[in-house]
Amino acid sequence: MTPREISSQVKQSGFMPLFSSTDLSVSKNVLKASFEGGVRLFEFTNRSANSFEIFTELRKYCDKELPEMVLGIGTIKNRQQAQQFIDAGADFLISPLILEEIHEVAGKHNKLWMPGCATPTEIGLAENFGIETVKIFPAKQLGGPAYIKAVKAVFPNMQFLTTGGVEPTADDLKKWFDAGTAAVGIGSQLFPADWLANNQYDLVTEQIKNIIGFINDARKG
Repeated sequence: MTPREISSQVKQSGFMPLFSSTDLSVSKNVLKASFEGGVRLFEFTNRSANSFEIFTELRKYCDKELPEMVLGIGTIKNRQQAQQFIDAGADFLISPLILEEIHEVAGKHNKLWMPGCATPTEIGLAENFGIETVKIFPAKQLGGPAYIKAVKAVFPNMQFLTTGGVEPTADDLKKWFDAGTAAVGIGSQLFPADWLANNQYDLVTEQIKNIIGFINDARKG
């Protein structure tokens, strides 16, 4: 998929799970449970010493078992990481920061990159780079839905993927979408440790189905 196609899918789906684990089996099960819940965009987060090895295996797993899953890599903080994960087959890149060298690598390989932005200056920099979708992080700590509404007024054409403190409830999701976010990213609350430890992946699937329903309802107003 092209960067624009994935960016459109971010807006269309309105939701992206964020997950990181040092355990390959757990990671595969989470991917499968998410897929069965209706997820087609997934961020594996580069936060552990073996994240590259896990991601490489997840890429193979998706290609074989979940070919419709668009698999990206998060927490990309420099040129070297960007190149490494693009070479490993990442469909898109997400960062907690905005850095021109990552933009250059992503552009060279025609990959979607969603930089992390926390201020109007950073959002404006992304806009001047020609970027259409940015990650607003950490959204709750920055001021929550009120902050999204305020910066959206200044950047009406920018698409926000809001992450950091988003709650998987109908009430909280409605607030974020009413404020103007295009999509939300949710991490640890989607995958409680006890569910994973007890192989309760059916609960993950059910919660994801509920969240997708909440988002659809929120968008209806």
